[in-house]
This record gives sequence, C-alpha cells and structure tokens, in this order.
Amino acid sequence: MNEQAEAPADDPFIQKLQDFYSATFFQQKVSFWSSIVASAAGLIVVVLAFLAYFYDRNNLNESVVLGVAGVLAQFISAAFFYLHNKSTSQVLAGFEKLVKLQDTKLAVDLVSRMDPKNHDYMYMSIINVLILRNEPNRDITPDLVRALRETGKQSNA
Repeated sequence: MNEQAEAPADDPFIQKLQDFYSATFFQQKVSFWSSIVASAAGLIVVVLAFLAYFYDRNNLNESVVLGVAGVLAQFISAAFFYLHNKSTSQVLAGFEKLVKLQDTKLAVDLVSRMDPKNHDYMYMSIINVLILRNEPNRDITPDLVRALRETGKQSNA
C-alpha cells in the first residue's frame, strides 16, 4: 500500500512540478548572484572614489563622478536584492500551492483505491480539509469547532 501511495515518476504533474522547481531555482540563483555582483561593483567604485580623492585632492571631479557612480551602483544592487526577495516570496507561495494540489490529487487517488463503502466519508474528509486549508490563517476557536461539528452532523443526516 505504501508503494502505491507514492506518485509515479512518469506522472506529468510531478514532472511539471520538478521542472518548475528546477527553473525557479536557477532563476533565483542568477538573481541572487546578480545582486551580489552589483553590490561588489558598487563597493569597488566607492573605494576607488576615495582612493582617487586621497591620491589627488586637487582633482575633485574624478572623485565625485566615481563616488556618485558607486552610490548609484549600490542603489541598483539594493533594488536587485529587493526584487530577489519579492520574487522568492512569490515563488514559494506558488510552489506551496502546487504541493497542496499534488497532495490533494494523491489523497483522491488513494480514496479511489479504498473500499467503495468508505468513499463518501473519505471524500467528505478531503473536502473538509480543503475548506479549512484555504481559510485565512487564524486560530481555531471553540465556535468554529462547534460550527464544523454541526455541519458534519447535518450532512450525515
């Protein structure tokens, strides 16, 4: 039974999930390293601006241009890090939804393999879990438990 519960490797959904994960992981690595490179370049330019200023204090124009370029590069790298962080959050949210969808598909497949007389109860259990899973994250209050219990009793009647 345990071997049957695992999704087959040739399952198209699992393959798409793996492809999505691989592509997203690659994009996140590129985004992160781009942010690091932009930050390092900005730091190097700022250091060069200070060195140019200390080397020849009379040539202030070169130091100012380098300093402004370095600060601008730091702002660009900060924007890269911000976008990297936002995209990572969105990707994780999307990935969690895909995993939940895969879990639901697996649960329905497992119920279809069970004794048919238990199907109604098991499908109702899956539906209850799906309803609770999509609720906003909040504590389960005694009133909510009571309402769910009454709903379950009404549906069995």
